[in-house]
Amino acid sequence: MGFEYSTIRQAAYVPVRPLSASFRALPFPEEFLGGVLDLCNAGVHKGREPFRRVPTRRFDDLLQGLAADVVVMSRPAELDPEKDHWLYVPSESPDPLPDDVLHRLFGVWLSDLRPENEHRPRVREVLAGLDARPSRWRDVAISLLDTESSPGGTSRPDERQFQLVSDHFARRVQALGPYDTGAGVLHFHAVARGPRGRGAELMSQPLPFVERGKEWWFSVKIGITIHTVPFSPCFRVHVHTGLRRWLTRPSAKTGRVWLPSDSDTSVYLRPVVPWLPGAPSSDRYTVARLTWDRAERRHQWRHGDAAGMLRRLSLSRPFPDVDQLLTKPTSWLGTSNTTRALVVHSARTGEHGVGSGLMSHQRSQLVEWLEQAFAPELERVPDLTRSRLAPNTVAAARTEQGDLAADLDATARRTALARASQPPVGIGEEKSSLELRLLWQTAEMRDAATAALIGLLGLPGDGGAGELPADAYETGGPGHPVILSWHTDELVIRLRCLKLVGGLAESLGVSAMPGPKAAALAVGLRTRRAAVAKFLAGDGASTAAPPSLALVEIDRREDFPAAREDPKFAVRLGCADAGVVTQFVVVPKTVRGYNSAKNIGHRARSAWEDGLRQLGVRVVPRHTLGDKVPADLQYLGLWMVTRRRDSRTGLSRRLAVAVLVRPDRARTGGVSLLGWDDEAHDGVGAWVPYSQLMLRLTRLAEVAADDFEETSTGKPSWSVRRRSEQEQRQETSRFLQKLLYSTEVRRCPTVLLCHSQNVRGQWPWLQDGVMIRDLVRTGHAPPASLNDSLRVVRVRTGEGGETPQWWGTGSPKGVNGLPAGFWVPAGADRVFYSTTEKAGTFKASAVEADKLAPRPLRAGPRKGMPTVDTGVPAWNPTLVEIVVQGCHPDQGDDPEALAFAVHQQRQAPDYTDALRLPLPLHLAKLAQEYVLPTAAEHEDDQAER
Repeated sequence: MGFEYSTIRQAAYVPVRPLSASFRALPFPEEFLGGVLDLCNAGVHKGREPFRRVPTRRFDDLLQGLAADVVVMSRPAELDPEKDHWLYVPSESPDPLPDDVLHRLFGVWLSDLRPENEHRPRVREVLAGLDARPSRWRDVAISLLDTESSPGGTSRPDERQFQLVSDHFARRVQALGPYDTGAGVLHFHAVARGPRGRGAELMSQPLPFVERGKEWWFSVKIGITIHTVPFSPCFRVHVHTGLRRWLTRPSAKTGRVWLPSDSDTSVYLRPVVPWLPGAPSSDRYTVARLTWDRAERRHQWRHGDAAGMLRRLSLSRPFPDVDQLLTKPTSWLGTSNTTRALVVHSARTGEHGVGSGLMSHQRSQLVEWLEQAFAPELERVPDLTRSRLAPNTVAAARTEQGDLAADLDATARRTALARASQPPVGIGEEKSSLELRLLWQTAEMRDAATAALIGLLGLPGDGGAGELPADAYETGGPGHPVILSWHTDELVIRLRCLKLVGGLAESLGVSAMPGPKAAALAVGLRTRRAAVAKFLAGDGASTAAPPSLALVEIDRREDFPAAREDPKFAVRLGCADAGVVTQFVVVPKTVRGYNSAKNIGHRARSAWEDGLRQLGVRVVPRHTLGDKVPADLQYLGLWMVTRRRDSRTGLSRRLAVAVLVRPDRARTGGVSLLGWDDEAHDGVGAWVPYSQLMLRLTRLAEVAADDFEETSTGKPSWSVRRRSEQEQRQETSRFLQKLLYSTEVRRCPTVLLCHSQNVRGQWPWLQDGVMIRDLVRTGHAPPASLNDSLRVVRVRTGEGGETPQWWGTGSPKGVNGLPAGFWVPAGADRVFYSTTEKAGTFKASAVEADKLAPRPLRAGPRKGMPTVDTGVPAWNPTLVEIVVQGCHPDQGDDPEALAFAVHQQRQAPDYTDALRLPLPLHLAKLAQEYVLPTAAEHEDDQAER
C-alpha cells in the first residue's frame, strides 16, 4: 500500500505577540481642505443627490501611481476623525509627499474634480485655503495585531488592519533580500495597491523563458492578505504565491500586442526616478490601466488613473508612450536604465509559453523562505489532520471496471431517465418515453453525437439510422425530422435529428444593425430567441409537456466577429420558451492553435451527460458515515444568481435559487431533484422538478435595450445603491422564510448549504463576524434557534485568497504533494476542510514541478535526467472550508460528521472529476446559465493556479 498523507499544511499565520507600529497619517480632505465639499456640490442639478463626502477615488489612483509608499485607505461608513485617516506612511520611511508636491497634486485633482470653466474661481479659492492652512500630518501609533471579537466569538479586525498589517509584513519580506531559486535569484519588490486592494503584493523582476526559439517573460508574485475564520478570536494572515505573465510578443500581422477593447489591461510600472520633481524615489511597483478609447479608436491610459492626471503635471521623465509600449514591449522590461513597464497577459490575449501557476512543492519552499519575515509576531497555524471518522470515498463510487462498469452505469442512467420522463402516452405503450433533440450543423458531429448517446445509455442497435435514405437528414425539418428510436427494458427513447437552418446558429448580426450597439444587441437577442422558439414549436415542442433536452451544435465564442454576436444565449432562451433545456457542443474544426475534431466523441458524450443531468439524471454521493448523521438526510443548496440590470437603478440584481436533493430511501443511488419556484401558487411557492425550474428562470432573462445601456445619470448614487442592497436583502429574507418553512424541508432532516462568497451580501447572517453557532436569522427579528429538522452549513472556496494555499507534509520522498481528504484543525468543533484529487486533465502536473530551475525526473525512461517545467501549467485543488454554523448537539448531532457528509457531496459519481462545490450547490449554481450566462462564464474556474 502506498504512502498516504496524514497531515496538510496551510500558508496561514496567526498573531502570537503584540506588534505596534508608528505612522504619519493624513486626515480625509474635508477635514483640512475648507470648501472642498461645497465645490463638489456646486451647480448640482435639482433632483440629483448631493455628495455627502468628498469623492477621492480618482485621487486615490493618482496617489498610488505617484507615491507608491503611501497606504491609501477607503473611507469608512462612519468616520471617526480621531481614529480614521486617509493616508498612512511608516514613520521610518522618507516623506513621499512633501508639502509642495502634495499641493501640486491637490491642484491637479481639484481641476479634474471640477474642470468646468465656471468653477475655476472656486478651485483657486479652495487651493488658497490650503496655502493658509497646510495639510496636517499626524503621528499615530497603531496596535496592528489586536482585535475585538463578535458576539459569536469571531475576530473583527479594524478596517485599517486589512491594509496596514499586510503592508507591514510585505515590507519585511522585501527586506529579506534575494531568494535563491537554485538557478538564480529573485528580487522581490512590493506593489502599491489602492484602498480596494485590501492586501499587499510583492513581485519579482521579469524572468525570460525560451522554448522552441520563442522568448516569453514572467514574474513570481506573492500576495499577503488578512482573513477571519468563524468562531476564532484571532484573524489570519494568508500567503498566496503564483506567476504573473507578461505580453511581450507583438502580432506579426499588426506589429503590436493585442489587447481587448471591452475591458481594461493592467500595466505594472517602476520608474528609475520619481515621476515628480521633489518626490523621493521608491522601489515599489505601481499599477496603471490601458483602456480602449472609442473616439480615437486606440488604447490610451485610462482617464482618472495616475497617467490620466499626470498629463497636467511637469514630469521628471515622460510617462510610457502607449504605441511604443504595445509595439516594442520588450524595450520596457527594465533591462536598461529606463522606466520598467510590464503589460499583463490574460487568457483573452492568447497563448503564452509559460504555464500558469506554481505547484505545491515549490510553493512550500517559497513560503518557508518568506515566513521568516513574520517571526516572532506571527506563527504558522497548526497542521490539519486527516479525519478517521469514515472512509473518504463515497459509497456510490464505482468500483467495477471495464464493460461491467459501463453496463451498470448505462442501466442506472436509463432507470433515472425513466423516473424523470413522461409516463406512457401511446396506445399499447407500457413504458415511459424520453424525447431528445439533436440540433446539428455538421454531419461529423451528428454522427458522433448519435454514437455517444448509444454508448452512454447502452442502447441496442443504431435506432434505425442504417435504414434511412442517403438524403434523409438533409431533407428533414421541423415536424418531419429524422427520428431514431430505441426500446429498452426501462423506457422508450426517441432522438429527433434536426439540422439548424435559416441562420439560427449564426452571428446575431448586431454589427450590421444601425444605431447604438446596445439597442441592436437587444433586438438581435429577441429576434433570434423568437426564431428558435418557432423552429422548435414547429417540431412539436411545447411548454405544456414535461421538459425535454436538445443537444445544440454551435461555434465557440471566438469564432464569431465579436462577443456580442454569439447567439448561444438567444438559442438557450428560445429553446426554453419551447419547453426545451439545452446543452451545447462546439462545431468540430481544426485551426491554428485549436483542434476540436480530435476528441469529438469525448466532447459529444460529455455534452449528453451534462444535458441529461439537467433532466434530473443524477447519482447522489452516498455518505459512508452510517448512523453518525440523521437517516434520510437531504441537502438544500442555496445560490444567488446575477440577473440583468434594473433599468430603474442601473444596478445588477441578485436572485435566490434553491435546489433540494433528496436521496431515495432504497439506497440505489437514485435521487429526487427539485427546485423552488417562488412564484408558484400565487406567490406561496412550491417545489417543482429541477428541469422545470431552469425553464421558468428564463422569464428573468427578458432583454430590453436599456439593460445594456449605461444609465443616463452615470454611476448610481450611494443612496440608490444602499436602497437596492436593502431591497435585495429583504427579498432574500422573504425567500428564505418561505423556503425553510416548506413541508418538504420541515418534515425531513435537511442540511442547508450556502457558499460564503456568493450569499453573504444578501444574507448577512452568514458573514464571519455576524454568525452565532446554532442560531439563525432570516430577517429583522432577533436570531432564533433552528427548527428540529434544519442544519446550516457554509462552505468557502479560495476566491480572493479567503482560504489559504496548502500542501501535504511528511512524505518519505520529501515531496510536499496534494492529498485528497477531509481535514480537522486542532481543537476545532465547527470548522473543517476538504480537498480533492487533481482534475484528470492535470494528472500529468508533477507536484514537485519547478518553474524556476531544472529538476531531475523521478521516474520513467529518463529517470535522473534534468527537465524544465516552466512551460507546463500548474493546477492545485482549492482548500474548501466547511463551517457547521447550525446543528443540534443536544440531539446527538456531530458537527464533524455533518461536515464530512458535505465533503463527500463533492464526489459525485457521475462526474469524471470532483466538484468544486458540494453537488446541491453545484446544481443551484447552474441556474445562472438560464438567467445571465455572462456572469457564469466569468466565474473563476476550478483551478487554483
